[in-house]
Amino acid sequence: MVRIRIRAIGKIKESFIRDAIADYAKRMGSFCQVECIEYPEAPVPDIHPSTIERACVSEGEKLCSGIDSLDYVIILDRTGKQVSSVGLAEVIRRCEIEGPYQLVFIIGGPHGLSKDCLQKGNIILSLSAMTFPHQIARLLLYEQLYRAFTIIRGLPYHR
Repeated sequence: MVRIRIRAIGKIKESFIRDAIADYAKRMGSFCQVECIEYPEAPVPDIHPSTIERACVSEGEKLCSGIDSLDYVIILDRTGKQVSSVGLAEVIRRCEIEGPYQLVFIIGGPHGLSKDCLQKGNIILSLSAMTFPHQIARLLLYEQLYRAFTIIRGLPYHR
């Protein structure tokens, strides 16, 4: 069974989003082990580019700490490649069959991810050409992961 770890900056404040995420996590329980590790947003007292860069580096260090060389790291970033739900399912299916058996998804904060953090990814994906708050991005990721597993298993959720 594949294991999925989601590493994200920021907490989900809205209860309806937390409830939806919990529902998808529960649904995925028969397909995989899933866990989410949340890290606090780095303070950005001003909008100076160097301040923002320091915040991105600090957040990136937290997000990437403890990643094993055997993990398959999927970075979610607006600059990433857009794939279909079927394409994401294929990535997960390949990992289920061939390994690595732990997938790590990284979701950065509002200012994005540092270059060092981006380089840790085996693949960089974008959820959409549109920009979403990190809470919505996380919910979309959970939904797409559940959808991917239903595609792999041939279940009717994905039509």
